[in-house]
Amino acid sequence: MLYVGLSLLLFALSFIAGMLGLGVAFIATPVLGLFGFELKHVIMPWSLLLNGLTSISGAIAYWRAGMVDKRAAIPLLVITTLSAPLGVLILQFVPTTIVWWIYVAVLVFLAYRMAFPPKMPESDVITVSDRTRVKAGVLGFLIAIFAGFLGVGPGFLLMPTLVFLGYTARIAAATNMVAVTLPSFSAFVTHLSTAQFDWLMVGLTSVASVIGAQLGARFMAKRVKSPTLSRVFATTLVLLAVQRIWILLAA
Repeated sequence: MLYVGLSLLLFALSFIAGMLGLGVAFIATPVLGLFGFELKHVIMPWSLLLNGLTSISGAIAYWRAGMVDKRAAIPLLVITTLSAPLGVLILQFVPTTIVWWIYVAVLVFLAYRMAFPPKMPESDVITVSDRTRVKAGVLGFLIAIFAGFLGVGPGFLLMPTLVFLGYTARIAAATNMVAVTLPSFSAFVTHLSTAQFDWLMVGLTSVASVIGAQLGARFMAKRVKSPTLSRVFATTLVLLAVQRIWILLAA
């Protein structure tokens, strides 16, 4: 029953993540924590694997829709892939409780940024300078290290960063989804030697997550406008932060 329940739950979470232009790890990590799974050796590598798979699924849909800023996405893909494993190495020296509190702080900050974003153009047709793309690359390097430390893909930080740099939420979501396809796998490989998996559960949830992410990306590409996407993202982050604070204080 747990196998089916978790597969359906991760399908739904991946649909939301795909709609937001993100891998599922930023949502899956605290949710899997509710089921009592251990953080560093079970949840983190599991979430990273799901994150990579859902990112690829969503990226295909966005690429086909012509929504990706390719001149930013490809360099970001290389930068984040190479830097994410550094965060995993740092993680080994930090207590689990501290990692969770840092995670909560990040969620609250991002919720605020998305609830009160910089003014974005009404149209998704925007002009992005090369200087802006360089800034995105520098920030992407730091974000990938931090995301690797948290055991998630860099997308949950990179997407709002792109919005802050001037992208609309829809174009940021699409560009972000392509940029974070490989970093989750590079961080996952770093975790693999100590990972503790139920491979049947991992397999079932992986299939469910890929399907959910693909459907969510297609839905966003056709129907959801940028302001709506930002509000959905902010609300989701607040709910996740409150849930995790409750668990930490009750421990």
